Amino acid sequence: MNCELCGKPAGRTKKVLVEGSTLQVCERCAKHGEEVFSSKGGAKKEDILARINKRRDQPYSSTRQESEKELALDYPEKISNARIERGMTQEELAKTVMEKKSVIAKVEHGDLYPSDELTKKLESALEIDLFEVIAEVAPIKSNEGGAITIGDLLKGQ
Repeated sequence: MNCELCGKPAGRTKKVLVEGSTLQVCERCAKHGEEVFSSKGGAKKEDILARINKRRDQPYSSTRQESEKELALDYPEKISNARIERGMTQEELAKTVMEKKSVIAKVEHGDLYPSDELTKKLESALEIDLFEVIAEVAPIKSNEGGAITIGDLLKGQ
């Protein structure tokens, strides 16, 4: 490899910051800038362990609010059934919510996940609830205080 500053062949190079540019330079040219140290291995093991322990100490409920809602898994059936009960065609529903018929058809078949805006329009037009409150699930903890094992999961049943 050649030095990117002087152009001479260099067996070993250093990564150096010279006037705002990072260059691979020989030992002689390294004095013209500041050596840049990069960790190619990613984060250090100590940092990773500290983050894991910090997350482990946080209560589960702090990551998810109790009133958090999510689109119901059976939203296609709910929309389709409510539309049929009201005697509407997909085209009529599409006009009501200002969407294309193809969008309504895809949503009813479960091929399209509706945006929050479309979901609210559908709820209003069909007078249904498509969002469900997510039940909070208590985390399973290991009896030994270590990592959770398959045995711990089976004991929790």
